[in-house]
Amino acid sequence: MSPAKIRSEVIKLSKLSVKQPDYYFIQGYFLGLGLLPDIIMPSQWQPDLLGEINFKSDAELKYVESLMENYNNSMQKVMLEDFKMPTKCSLSKTDYRDSLKANMPLPNYCKGALQALKLIDKRSLNKHQKEALVSLNEVLIAFSSEQAAMKKFAGDQGLAQSFKKNYTYFVADVLYNIRFIEDTHWSDEDEAAFNEQFTNQQHHDDFAAGKMIDDEMIEQLMETILSDFTPSAFEPIEALLELFEGVITDQYIAQNQGHFWLIHETRPYMILRAHRAQINALQGNIQFAIDELETLWQLNPMDNQANRHWLMNCYIIKGQWQKLDAFLADFDSEELHATASRALSEFYKNGDSKQAKQYKKQLKQLNKHFIKILTGQEKLKADGFEFYNLGSKEEVALYLHSLGKQAWIATEGSLFWLRKKI
Repeated sequence: MSPAKIRSEVIKLSKLSVKQPDYYFIQGYFLGLGLLPDIIMPSQWQPDLLGEINFKSDAELKYVESLMENYNNSMQKVMLEDFKMPTKCSLSKTDYRDSLKANMPLPNYCKGALQALKLIDKRSLNKHQKEALVSLNEVLIAFSSEQAAMKKFAGDQGLAQSFKKNYTYFVADVLYNIRFIEDTHWSDEDEAAFNEQFTNQQHHDDFAAGKMIDDEMIEQLMETILSDFTPSAFEPIEALLELFEGVITDQYIAQNQGHFWLIHETRPYMILRAHRAQINALQGNIQFAIDELETLWQLNPMDNQANRHWLMNCYIIKGQWQKLDAFLADFDSEELHATASRALSEFYKNGDSKQAKQYKKQLKQLNKHFIKILTGQEKLKADGFEFYNLGSKEEVALYLHSLGKQAWIATEGSLFWLRKKI
């Protein structure tokens, strides 16, 4: 069935229902269903979405088939990490309020997603899962109406655009933290399927034996390693990576490259490699860190670990401007790290140009603390933090932790330029 026919029949079905949801509300609702920790049956979500349906002929019963095909297509997109909203759910680049008036596609989509996410039993979530859900809800609520957006963004067009462009990252965090993270133990069926992916049975046996020795011990080791940002962590990192790399073969990487974070068993491997890259970067081994981070980006372009933050700053510190520009060209985001990197690249190439001034203005719009903290006009508390909000001091702290200040220092004159009024 063609997408146009599916859409037409879904709209017709909606008009027969009591609730009569808009087409984009339905698409948002299906996105929300894809993020639930457990798949729920159509008999549960159809009444929640549509209410009672008043069929007037047998021919109209076929509209349900189109709804289910629409649902299945949406679930497949989620599993393929395609989290983009429909094209019509765009945000005006001149005045975000124009896209958020009543019955516009964007607010209807967000309302649909919010309704589906209410099906999650929040009492069953751990702290990190709740935080991921709260962050996504914050974005969806902000775009659910003109009034909600005004409350969140006031007249800040740049901040609204940033929230919209980073929407996919919030969705990905919910998917991985809520739908997959609780899967901490393999069933017999899962282990059998996992075994079939590897041609070297002996290596797999070694890995399985390692898990059987003490899975809890590995978790404790990981916790200890990840709290250590000194070279003393290298030895235990290498020991654990050797265990994992016995089964994460070249063939396995080739088969699964692009979505490694979706596979629960590869997450410790990804986390350890990222931590090794960060320690090397902090120790001044920038090129090693770049090589490692580039590999991690290839394994998981959705970058749920935020390796891109370190990678952009490492490129700047090493003066690898062509690599940085190519990376930024492929990475379509106006988040703080990317905008700061674009500002530094433009300043390095063209000084205090019109475009450089524009990037500086965007930095102020994205985070009012950024320039003041980097230029010493405002201080950060020494206390750590577990998560952050966009535009907060904690967001700047995260930027600095990923060698942000070093990137500006490495670009001669940039901090003086940053402090200079536009």
